[in-house]
Amino acid sequence: MKIRIGKIPYLNSEVFFHGLAETGGIELIPLVPSKLSQAAIEGTIDAGPVPLVTCFDTEDRYKSLGNFCIATTNKARSILLFSKLPVEELNGAAIGITSETSTSVRLLKVLLLQKCGIHPRSYASTGETNDAFLLIGDEAIRRRKGVKHYPHVYDLGGMWHEWTRLPFVFARWIVRRDLPEDVVERVTRDLQQALEMGLSNVSAIAERRGKYLKMTEKEVREYIDGFRYVMDESEMEAVERFKAFDVVAQKIDKIYRTVQSDE
Repeated sequence: MKIRIGKIPYLNSEVFFHGLAETGGIELIPLVPSKLSQAAIEGTIDAGPVPLVTCFDTEDRYKSLGNFCIATTNKARSILLFSKLPVEELNGAAIGITSETSTSVRLLKVLLLQKCGIHPRSYASTGETNDAFLLIGDEAIRRRKGVKHYPHVYDLGGMWHEWTRLPFVFARWIVRRDLPEDVVERVTRDLQQALEMGLSNVSAIAERRGKYLKMTEKEVREYIDGFRYVMDESEMEAVERFKAFDVVAQKIDKIYRTVQSDE
């Protein structure tokens, strides 16, 4: 039975996929987080590191695959808000959002609305007219040292940790509930072995990915060391905390948009 596994093509996921070779039993499907979310909702993948907010919405069809995750201990270094203004001056601003995100945009809304008390005027696609814009993954890494006309750079993982003192879980590995248990056990074993192999071969990952990302081997290693890939109690608490904040943020945002449309 061939298992279709969604593969996020970012450096922060590479430790899983560096050693998870495509075999007769596994098909890797490269998808950015927003597309991976769509694939999970449509049921076109069997397993993968699915964005956290999509895990909330697909619990009837998918379950956790072990405790595997993609989480930051503090700064994410690849979930970055670039802004023309200090964050406290973004009330009524236009925020550009990369089309690749699912969870990060929801985290941004939680942070702006509930941590900072900020209500942006709009969230739209990225463009030069935006007062600020959100980038994730490898594109954020490539532009991490600054963007012209956007002098303020905010790390969403760092902002979350400063506020809650918790890690942040951007994605959880999930698997279809209707897969045979022996298949799930095999995938779990393969994933554990792949993770161990990836973490012990960071130098090879850096050699393959570093040049494109403008990172030295030391920078790649420091970046990967800032992530956790297996959840413990602190990540579990972080998931529940974010889930509660997210519900409130969506309600606030909906009310704010309704008021805007009535003006």
